[in-house]
Amino acid sequence: MRPLKLSRRALLRGAGGIAVGLPFLEIMADSRSANAQSTPVPQRFVVFFSPNGSIREAWTPSGSETDFQLSRILAPLDTYKQKLVVMDGVRDDGARNGPGDDHMRGMGFMLTGVNLMPGTTQGGCCEPAGLGGGITIDQKIANAIGTSTKFKSIEFGVQAKSSGTVWGYTSYADAGQALPPENNPEAIYTRIFGEVGQDQATAQRLLAERKSVLDAVMGSYSSLAPKLGATDKQKIDQHFTQIRDLENRLIKPGAVGASCVKPVQPAGFDYRSNDQFPATGKLQMDLAVMALACDLTRVATLHFSISVGGTRFTWLGISDRGHHDLSHDGDDNLDTVEKLTQINVWYSEQLFYLMDALAKIPEGPAGETMLDHTLILWHNELGRGNGHTHTGLPLLLAGGAAAAPQPLKMGRFLQFSNSAGQNSDLMVSLLNIFGLPDQTFGSYSNGPLPGLV
Repeated sequence: MRPLKLSRRALLRGAGGIAVGLPFLEIMADSRSANAQSTPVPQRFVVFFSPNGSIREAWTPSGSETDFQLSRILAPLDTYKQKLVVMDGVRDDGARNGPGDDHMRGMGFMLTGVNLMPGTTQGGCCEPAGLGGGITIDQKIANAIGTSTKFKSIEFGVQAKSSGTVWGYTSYADAGQALPPENNPEAIYTRIFGEVGQDQATAQRLLAERKSVLDAVMGSYSSLAPKLGATDKQKIDQHFTQIRDLENRLIKPGAVGASCVKPVQPAGFDYRSNDQFPATGKLQMDLAVMALACDLTRVATLHFSISVGGTRFTWLGISDRGHHDLSHDGDDNLDTVEKLTQINVWYSEQLFYLMDALAKIPEGPAGETMLDHTLILWHNELGRGNGHTHTGLPLLLAGGAAAAPQPLKMGRFLQFSNSAGQNSDLMVSLLNIFGLPDQTFGSYSNGPLPGLV
């Protein structure tokens, strides 16, 4: 009898043709390459964006490249310190040029390496500007690793509204072709699971009537389960548990976790509410992890707020003013510096949540997890908010690139001086990590970032 072999794209199908993608299972591995050094798991790339700069003194680690201590802002990531590459001194010199104010130029330049297009959006100073002037690094990578999945990329937003202006976009398919982040977790969910074209009320009713997408595929699972090993059974059980949990949280918005401070609308999750910002972010990260685990996409962006975003961090006790307003205060205002530090600590905690969720999903023949095969870039449009600087950008890479053609050594703190560390050069290095031979990216790069790979 021929041994059972499942395709990496295997689906469980139930009544009505409803399908649920499976995570990577050992049974999917090609026995002919079981002894090969490479693992048959996908490469993944995630951009994690937070706005308005940071407090460099509280963000920068201390120590040497391999013997360093994380700062107060990065301390929440200490559990995964050996899965970080923290960079200090990286700069975006090219973002000082072209139309738009510094927030606008930072947003449009950080992932494109190209100046903004001319346009009619007036910022706080300078010439009016349009949208980004080129393809972003996530889309360049998606064109290489995302063509075999249902979605080449998925853009998740957390109150990343922008009304069509450069302040609210991180991703571009090409010059002027912004990819708007989706702020509504229910819309993301129904898009992923095939409820495309339904209005939200209809989608919500269908979710409730169906009880669970899992109910439609359990027949397929029952016939498959006896053929799986213990490890594969554990993976599928955990995978389905996560899907069921997400579905239940969407059907019953009142149960969206401890961060839910304000009652939500009966018709759905109130993702627009300021006080729902933490709960919305958590749910969007859960959905992103699920989409990656199902291999529905291999590239995602998580866009928290917008450049010049006015989120009030009420859950931290900061309710008097919004984030952008606070970011303009001088460095001598110690109360504001403390509040901004707390805000950035909170963003670091959100990155930890994402990393931890990925780390809990086993993947690969050598005891790896999804975190080992997912490279995360944490980016910001500015270095320091009050100076609107494009130097000292708070940047780090997290996770791993075990499945990448050019693996990246993690657990390092890299320091760059003068103009040696250009953000556009970091983009070139990312392309190389994912197997693309490019030696330039955008208009200002000089080659790969020295010392990264």
